[in-house]
Amino acid sequence: MAHPVMALVLSVTSTLGAAPAPELSVRYERAGSPSAEQAREALKESKVLKTRIRLPESIEVVARDCDEPTASWDHDKRQITICYSMVGKIRTTIKGLSETEETSTKAAATRLDGALTVLFHHELGHALTTLNGMQDSDEQADRFAALTLAADAPKRVVAAAEARHLLAGHIGGEHLSGLEESATFACLLYGSDPGKYARIVKGGWVPAERAPSCAGEYDRVKSAIGSMAVKAGT
Repeated sequence: MAHPVMALVLSVTSTLGAAPAPELSVRYERAGSPSAEQAREALKESKVLKTRIRLPESIEVVARDCDEPTASWDHDKRQITICYSMVGKIRTTIKGLSETEETSTKAAATRLDGALTVLFHHELGHALTTLNGMQDSDEQADRFAALTLAADAPKRVVAAAEARHLLAGHIGGEHLSGLEESATFACLLYGSDPGKYARIVKGGWVPAERAPSCAGEYDRVKSAIGSMAVKAGT
């Protein structure tokens, strides 16, 4: 039988010698204008910049002022950048659409959180794509995003599908635009749990005729890349 003290020493030594697990760190840089500060606060309050997904390498998320409204993944730096101007553009668009529809303040805030959740998980999808040695594309990033969002933030799945649907035809550029891309993303989210997320079909965010195939679409994506997008500890 090993001596208790020796066993303890070996245990501590083993723990100290273990490599630290890859993690996601977040840094909010100072905003350079009142509008950027509003975007900064909206992003912080949303608490979307986090994940329980097991990462292949450590990733840094930086929220900052930028010349253009965008978000991006830099593989060489292992860094996701979220621009305050992009957050502001999303915030303004969601607010305008919600006011036009006379949506409640609470519902508009839920939509904004959903939109920012999609934005972050899309960039996390780009990160997981390249860190796993796969060819990068928005389509592949969306596949990862559907898996990670459903695992990380199940309470925001419906809001995310709605927000992306609303933004698809009202925001230019990449990330959240495109009606076809929005429908595919909503289909994957719905397919992850059709009973739980039935509102995605009721809301019309995925075409009704496509809905029966969504569970199969989700299963195929999960089978192909699900092992690269699992929660830590599972």
